[in-house]
Amino acid sequence: MPQTPSHRAPRWLVAAVAALGAATSIAGCQSGPPQGSSGGRIDPYRSTAADRASSSASGPALLEFSDQVAMALARDLTSIDRIRSSPQRVALELGDLNNRTNTPTSDFEMIQHRIRGQLLKSKLIRDQFLILVDPQRMDREQQRLSGTEGPTARYSPEQTYVLMGDFFESRRGRTRRYYFEFKLTHLASREPVFNEFYDLAQQ
Repeated sequence: MPQTPSHRAPRWLVAAVAALGAATSIAGCQSGPPQGSSGGRIDPYRSTAADRASSSASGPALLEFSDQVAMALARDLTSIDRIRSSPQRVALELGDLNNRTNTPTSDFEMIQHRIRGQLLKSKLIRDQFLILVDPQRMDREQQRLSGTEGPTARYSPEQTYVLMGDFFESRRGRTRRYYFEFKLTHLASREPVFNEFYDLAQQ
């Protein structure tokens, strides 16, 4: 009878496949569980193609600016004579934002709140300042939680300082220049007691 061709693999090939499978199994045990997806997360301080293509101010530059302002505020506010000599803590409110740019105001609000959050971490600031939340928001919370209407605590203008921001933009062809300024102002006298500015140019 004619011989039927054998379909069995050569012994050397079977041995090679077995060895490869064993090595893969050992490597899998040593590498630990698989890592999950990053979910598209990126370093917020790293410029992306979307940042470079946007007509708004650079997001990473705004974050760096907020870090600079927070450090300067924490360092300088506690050395202002009128604040240091106050017999009680003074009130710090977040004030109005004057946005004259094509960047959404919400971007600057985020930076303003980020600065306040950084200040809350400073014991020196907390020793000299009452850092307050939006009074209208707290009025609504009081009504929601207690069922009573009326304003929550307000502070004397003589003891209140307001952190305000002004943001401007100029364009020349493809070049955009920004001027960002934060200032702390005494509410009663309207006198700035601290000022921090930042210039940014983009193409």
